[in-house]
Amino acid sequence: MSFIGKGLLALIWLMAVPAFAGALFLHKKKTATRIECLLTGYLFLFSLFELLTLPMIYFKAPLHILVICFGILAGGAAFAGAFLLIKDKRIRRPDIVGYLRGSSPFLWAALLVIAFQLAVVTVLAHFDADDAFYVAAGTTAVETDTIFEINAYTGIPYSSLPYRYVLSPFPIFLAVISQLCGGLHAAIMAHTVFPPIFLICVYCGVYQLSRKWFKDDRNAQAIFLFLTAMLCWFSAYSVYNAGNFQMVRLWQGKAVLAAFLLPLVFYLSSSVILEEQPRYSWLLLLMADISCCLLSSMGIILAPLMIGIFALLGLLRFKSPKRTLYALLCCIPSVVLGAIYLLLI
Repeated sequence: MSFIGKGLLALIWLMAVPAFAGALFLHKKKTATRIECLLTGYLFLFSLFELLTLPMIYFKAPLHILVICFGILAGGAAFAGAFLLIKDKRIRRPDIVGYLRGSSPFLWAALLVIAFQLAVVTVLAHFDADDAFYVAAGTTAVETDTIFEINAYTGIPYSSLPYRYVLSPFPIFLAVISQLCGGLHAAIMAHTVFPPIFLICVYCGVYQLSRKWFKDDRNAQAIFLFLTAMLCWFSAYSVYNAGNFQMVRLWQGKAVLAAFLLPLVFYLSSSVILEEQPRYSWLLLLMADISCCLLSSMGIILAPLMIGIFALLGLLRFKSPKRTLYALLCCIPSVVLGAIYLLLI
């Protein structure tokens, strides 16, 4: 298969599939946008992958079995979501021309900065020292048709499971997507394809926050989007902040967690727990918690911590033990994996 064909497959699996699959979880919502579908679709793909991969690691299943299972389930969800999009008119088609006509100059400035950032993360790949494990683990899985059985540093089989990574197998997600995209090399997928795709998701999440905080003020939404893009662009004063992770190594799970998933968990928690009439279903918050577990071991800690804080705020606001219980139930995957992590150490 040609490189262009593999690139088209990457767009299908990383943009079209999550955008269609996300519609399955929003069809009961009165109105939903395609951006919401894309974000929800990634929550579904990440949580599905985590739930499929962990038992396959335990039973030492080959990588190609995971590729087949994940491809069938994700593709099936996308087809079902596409059917709902055709049947159900509540998910609005974006009127991009109408939205941009007469829009704030800050919106055009934000789009220009974001477009420049997309070009930078696509063309000017940064080679990070952590790639010695993260990218190497993905390529090792592809070459050996295994899932965390071969040490990516030495090429020798593991004597015991790598406890730091085994519960957050995002490098295996890289391997599986590379295989679904016609065998596109995992290093190319990591350095060239993942960064712009996930950067789009980051700003989709930022846009959702702007709509929540500045509901009827499009100018304020544009200013917020522009300032966020500029703050991320000039965040190289430290190697530990979310903006630096976003612009420098967005193919790594911990970077996707910091730049994309944690802000999305913040948005969902405030929209579900702190709204009198929850804007989304509790299932999305549960999938967000599982998705954070996939990306990094830090996600196993930070996601329930954030949801728990919102649960406490919701209890103080609504005096509803039932709402708090639902929020805590969404943290169960993190609690279970955290306990397993402690046992593996």
